Amino acid sequence: MDKFDNVEDEIKQAIIKKAKGYEYEEKEVIADKNGRPGKVKITKKYMPPDLAAIKTIKRFIDTGRW
Repeated sequence: MDKFDNVEDEIKQAIIKKAKGYEYEEKEVIADKNGRPGKVKITKKYMPPDLAAIKTIKRFIDTGRW
């Protein structure tokens, strides 16, 4: 087993995630009137599918390297 097999799998999964789009949470700490950290505002956001990632996957599949 090559030491880079795991890294290669992680890269593939990251490209697939980017190609499909995904949801994530953005956290914002809201300070109180004294400037100290107060509430944490959590906003759900969506990252749309990335065309470059889709093209990369297609290119690798077409050349038989995926």
